[in-house]
Amino acid sequence: MGFTLFNVLLWISSIVLAATHNIHLSAETLPNGQHGYKMLSHTSSDGSTPTYPNEATIPGPTVFVKQGDVLNVTLTNNTPLNVGLSPGSIEATPGETQSFTYTANDVGTLAYYDKDSHLVGLFGALVVDNADGSVDNFIDENGTIVASKRADLDKEFVMFMIGSTFWGAEIVNGTQMPLWTNPTLGAVKDDVVRFHILSLGPGHTWHLHAHRWPDKASTSIIDVKLLNDISDSHSFTIKAGAGVGTGYWQYHCHLFSHMEAGMAGKFHVVAKGEAGNSIAGASPSGSIFLNSSDAPGLVTFEISDEPGQWFRSIRGDALSPITKTKSLEIIPPGSSVHFIMSDTNAVHTITSLLWPSDADDPDHGDHRAIPFNQTKAYKGGGILKLDVPGLYVFTCKIHPYMFGAVIVDDPATSGLDLGESIDIITGINDLPTSSDLATRLLRTFFVATVQENWQDYTSSKPWHPNYPSVDVRISGGAVANLKTVLESRYGQDIKLASLFNPTTPGVGEVWINTQFEKTAGKTKPGTITVLDAATWKIKGKIALPEINMNNPHNMWSNRDQSIIFQTQWFDNKLTFINRKDGRLINNIQIGNTPSHVVTLPTNDDLTVAINGENGVRIIPAGTMVPEPMIMTQLPGQTAAGPHGHWVTPDGKLIVTPNVNTSDIGLYDTTTGGIVARTPAGGVFPAAPHPLAVGVSVDKVYTTNLLDHSMNVSGLDGTLIKTINLIADYDPVSPTGPDTIKDRDGDGLVTVGVLPIQTPVDPTGRVVVTANTGGSITIIDTTLDKVVAMLPCDPGCHGVNFGAKLGGGYYAYVTSKFSNELIVVDVDLNNPANSSIAGRISLVADKSVPADDQIIKLAGTGGQGVYAIPNVYNGWVQNLPDQWKANLTAAQLEPVQ
Repeated sequence: MGFTLFNVLLWISSIVLAATHNIHLSAETLPNGQHGYKMLSHTSSDGSTPTYPNEATIPGPTVFVKQGDVLNVTLTNNTPLNVGLSPGSIEATPGETQSFTYTANDVGTLAYYDKDSHLVGLFGALVVDNADGSVDNFIDENGTIVASKRADLDKEFVMFMIGSTFWGAEIVNGTQMPLWTNPTLGAVKDDVVRFHILSLGPGHTWHLHAHRWPDKASTSIIDVKLLNDISDSHSFTIKAGAGVGTGYWQYHCHLFSHMEAGMAGKFHVVAKGEAGNSIAGASPSGSIFLNSSDAPGLVTFEISDEPGQWFRSIRGDALSPITKTKSLEIIPPGSSVHFIMSDTNAVHTITSLLWPSDADDPDHGDHRAIPFNQTKAYKGGGILKLDVPGLYVFTCKIHPYMFGAVIVDDPATSGLDLGESIDIITGINDLPTSSDLATRLLRTFFVATVQENWQDYTSSKPWHPNYPSVDVRISGGAVANLKTVLESRYGQDIKLASLFNPTTPGVGEVWINTQFEKTAGKTKPGTITVLDAATWKIKGKIALPEINMNNPHNMWSNRDQSIIFQTQWFDNKLTFINRKDGRLINNIQIGNTPSHVVTLPTNDDLTVAINGENGVRIIPAGTMVPEPMIMTQLPGQTAAGPHGHWVTPDGKLIVTPNVNTSDIGLYDTTTGGIVARTPAGGVFPAAPHPLAVGVSVDKVYTTNLLDHSMNVSGLDGTLIKTINLIADYDPVSPTGPDTIKDRDGDGLVTVGVLPIQTPVDPTGRVVVTANTGGSITIIDTTLDKVVAMLPCDPGCHGVNFGAKLGGGYYAYVTSKFSNELIVVDVDLNNPANSSIAGRISLVADKSVPADDQIIKLAGTGGQGVYAIPNVYNGWVQNLPDQWKANLTAAQLEPVQ
C-alpha cells in the first residue's frame, strides 16, 4: 500500500512539475536543394532558454523536454513541397502553417520527421528526459558503472544514421551546433558525453571504438547496437577516453557495405587543457556551384525509379537550365557528393564508371576512395569527398544505364574542368578527354539522362538532342564549348528512319516491356505493349495500376502460353498476368531487383534471377510460392548479382551472367550445385560486367557490357573464344574517318559498343545482340564471328526470337531511348544477309485497349521483349496443339 501511494504521489508531482513548451518550426530549402527544419522560437514555462542555430539544419533542432511536458508545436512550410511532421500527423502545403499538441509521456529519444522527405533532410530529434534529471549510466576507467544526471554532462551528440551517411549535431550548455555529415566529434579526456543515435529508413548497426556502455535493454555492457528498420533510436553516456586515454576513435556502421560507402567518422579525445572541439563535415550550405562559402559543400543525388533521372540532383530544377540534365552536379575541390536512395523501391550500388586519371593516384587524389565501388547492392547510399578537378561519372552495377556525374571544377581555371585524361572502370587508363570515346560517353550521358533527348518516331521533326552550351577544359588545357564539340562530331537534327511493317507476317504476339512509359494511375513507370504479329498493330497496353507496376523488365510464359510472368526490376516483385485479357493474376515478393525469368523446359518450373542478391529463385510449376534460392555464390562470398540468365534446352543447367563477380555461372537444376564458373571478358583487364547469355546447341554466348565483348564457352564452362565487338573502333582518335574503319581486315566495320541481350535463334545458327551504343550485331555460330551489323537506336537493349509465318524467325529488338520496335529478318542460311524487315511504333492510339491512361513517354523504354508462342528448342515441343498448328515442321523441331 505504501509503495502504491508513493508512486501516486510521484505521478502527481510530475504533473505539477510538467512544463509547457511553445515551439515554432519551419521547413526551409537549403542551398544544395535539400530541406531542413529551422527553429523560429521555443519558449517554455520552466524558463529554459536553449540556443538554436539561426539557419535550417540537418538534422533539425534537437528539442529537449521532460517526461509529462506538453508541446504546442507549430510548423510553417517555406518549401515548394507538402511537408509534415510526425509525431503529430500534420501536413502543411507550401506557405501554410499547421499546429498540433503533443504530450511527452515516454522517456527516450525519438525522431520527428516528414513522412515523404525524411531521408533527404526533414528530420530531427526529440529527447524526453526523466523528470528527476537522471540520464544513462556510464562506465568509468575502473569499469565501474556510475549513475549520471543531465547536469553532469559536458556535451551531447545527436547522430542520425540515414542511408550510408551520418548527420550530426552537438549540444554544449544548451547551445546547439550543426555538425552536418560524418563529423569529427571532439571531447576532452574524462568529459561525460551523452550520445543519441537515431536511424530512419533501412536499419544500421552503430559501433564506437574503444568505449563501452551499459545497454538499457539488457544487462550487457556493449559497444555495438543494432537499430531496426523504419525508425529506431538508442542513447548512452560515456566518459571520454575512460580506460583507453586520448586519441582518435572511429565510429561507423558495423555493416561493411555501409562502412565502405562512407558511413564512418572519428571521435577525437584530447588531453585536459586542450579545446576538444568538434569539426563539422560537408554541409548543404557549403561551397558548391551557385553557392559561395568557405565551408566544404555537399551536393546530393536522390536515387530514383524515375526514367532518365535515376541519379537526380535534389536541386536539379535550378541546375538544368545550365546543365540540360538533372543528373549532373558541379562542386569545387574538397566538397563532397552524397547519394541517398530515397525515391526507389530497388537495391542499387554506387559505382565509379570513370574519373580523372589523377584521382586514384596516391600522389594526387584520394586513392583509397576512387574508384568508389560498393561490393553489395542494398537500399542505402553513400558519401564521397572529391579533391581532384575533373569529371566523375557514377552508375549502378545492377542497373548500369543509371548515370550521375559530378564535375569538380577548379575556380582558378577557365571552363568547367573535365580533366586532362580519365580512367574507366574497365581498365582503360589515361584516356584523353579530347578523345572520341570520352566525348561519346558524354553524349551517351546526355541522351540517357534527359527524357527530351530520346527519339520519338511519331514526330516529323528531326532528332535534336540538347547539350549544355558551356565551356569545358579538356586535354592540354584547351577550352572548348561542349555543345559545339558534340554537335560537330556526332551531328544534329538527324532524320530518323521511316516506320514500316515487315512484308511477311509473324506468328502470334510480341510482348514488349515499354519500361519507361508513364500512366495516370501510377507513381512508378512502365507498361507492357502487346503487338499482334499477324497485323503489326498494337492490340493492348497493360500498366496494372492496381499494383503500381514498377519498371517491368523481362517476361516469359508457361507451357500453354496462358500466363505471362513479369519481373519488376526496380522492385522486388514477380507478377503473374493472364495473357488473353491482360489482367492481374497475382503479384508476389520474389527478392531484391528481379531481372529475368525463364521456365525449365522439362517441367515448367520458374527460374528468376535475383539481380540485387545472390541467387536464382525457383517457383514450382502451377504454384506461386518461391522455393529457397539456388545460390550463385557460396555462403560468405561476394554476392554475384545474376542478370539475364538462360536455361539449356534439356533443362539441366541454369546459366547466369554474374555482374558483380565478373564471371559466368553454370548451375545444376537438380542439385543447385555450381557446375562451373568461367571468368568473363577479355578485351579490357577489369570490370567486364557480364549482362546476358544465350544458349545454342552446345555453346554459351555471354555479352560483357563494359568490356564490349562476347565470351563463347562450352556447356562445361570451358572458354572457347572471346569476340571483340569493338575491334574496328579507335577510342582515342578525336573524330573523322580514322575513328571507325575496318581495322581487323575482315571486310566488315564492327562497333558493338555496350552489348546487352544476346539470344541464339532456335536452330542454334545465329546470335543477335543489341548494343546500347546503337547497333545490332549478327554472329554466325559456325564461325563464332560477327558477320553483319545493323543500325539501332540509342539504348538498344532487348532481343528475342519469334516465328515468322511460313518458316524462319524474326528477331525483335527494343531500345530504351526510343519508341520503336525493330524487326530483324534472320537469314539462317547466310547470317550475313540478315536485314531489318520492319520498324514499328510502340505508341498506341486511344482506340487500343488499356487499363490506364498513358500520359508521358509514350512507347518509350523498350527493354524485355518476348514472342508468343515460345519457339525456342526445348520449349517449342511442349506447346499445346493450338499453337503448334501455326508453325512449320522445321519450327517445331528447330534442331535437326
